[in-house]
Amino acid sequence: MLNTSEIRWAWGLFAVLAVADMLGLALMGMDMRIVPCLLVAAATAVLLLISFVYKTVRREPRLAYFAMTGAQLLVYTALAGVLSYLLTAGNRPTIDAELVATDYFLGFDWTTMYAWGKTHVAQHLVLICAYYSILPQLILMYIILFTKGLFDRAREMFWLFILTSLGCVIISGLFPAAGAFGTFNVQTANPSLQHFLALRDGSMKSINLQQLQGLVSFPSFHLALAVILAYAARGIPVLFPFFLALNALVIAATPLVGGHHLADLWGGALLTLGVIAAMRRFSSSLPQNSDS
Repeated sequence: MLNTSEIRWAWGLFAVLAVADMLGLALMGMDMRIVPCLLVAAATAVLLLISFVYKTVRREPRLAYFAMTGAQLLVYTALAGVLSYLLTAGNRPTIDAELVATDYFLGFDWTTMYAWGKTHVAQHLVLICAYYSILPQLILMYIILFTKGLFDRAREMFWLFILTSLGCVIISGLFPAAGAFGTFNVQTANPSLQHFLALRDGSMKSINLQQLQGLVSFPSFHLALAVILAYAARGIPVLFPFFLALNALVIAATPLVGGHHLADLWGGALLTLGVIAAMRRFSSSLPQNSDS
C-alpha cells in the first residue's frame, strides 16, 4: 500500500524546497535555530523507522503508510514554513488596501464584524473553538481514512494539502498582506502579525521551527483546509455532515478570529477549487501501482 513512486515524487519536491530554503537563507542573511531543526530531524527519523519496521518486519501496511505520511508532512510543514518566512522577508508591497476595497465593493465591513464579536461573547467563543479545531480535524481525518483503509482518499488529501499550502505560500509571498489585524490596528500583539512585521522590517534574522507562525493572509489557507476536510469526508455517512457543518463554522470564523479580509477567503476558495479540479482532471496520470 506504500506507493513508492509517489513517495519519491514527494521527497523530490521536498528536496527542491530544501534547496530553495538554503538559498533564501543565504540571500536574506538569515539563519535557523539548530536545536529545533534537530528535533524535527529526530522526529522524522523515528517515523521513518516505524514505517520501515511495519513495511518489512511486522507487515502492517496501514501503519507503515500512516507513519510515512506523518514523516513527510512533518518535513514539508517545516520546509514550507521556512519558505513563507523568507518570502515575507522580501518585503514586497502589501495589497491590504486592494483587499479592503474589494471587501467594501462586496458590502463587507470588517470593523463592523469585529465590533459584533466584542458584543456577542458566546457566539464569538463558538467561532474561536471552530477556528482552532482545524489541526485536530486534520489528525482525526487521517486516522479515520487509514483506519477505514481509504488510502486513495488519504493520498488525495495529502496532495491537496501540499499543493494548496504551497500555492498559498507562493502567492502570499508575491502579494503579501498584513491582514485585517494589521490593517485596522487591532490585536497588534498577535504572534503572526508580530512575525510578519519583524520579517519585513529586517529585525527578525533567525527562524525557529518551534515558533513558526502562519504568515499567509491572502489567499486564506484556513479556508483551504476547511474545504479540503469537508471534501475528504464526502460520501462517508455521519462523518461528512459533521465535517461539513464544523468547517462551515471554520469558514465563518476565519475573518473574525483569524484576522482575514473577506477577499482572502475568496482567494482561498478559488485556489482550492482549482487544485481539486486539476487533481480530478489529471488523477489518471498519478502513480497507481503500490507495493504492500
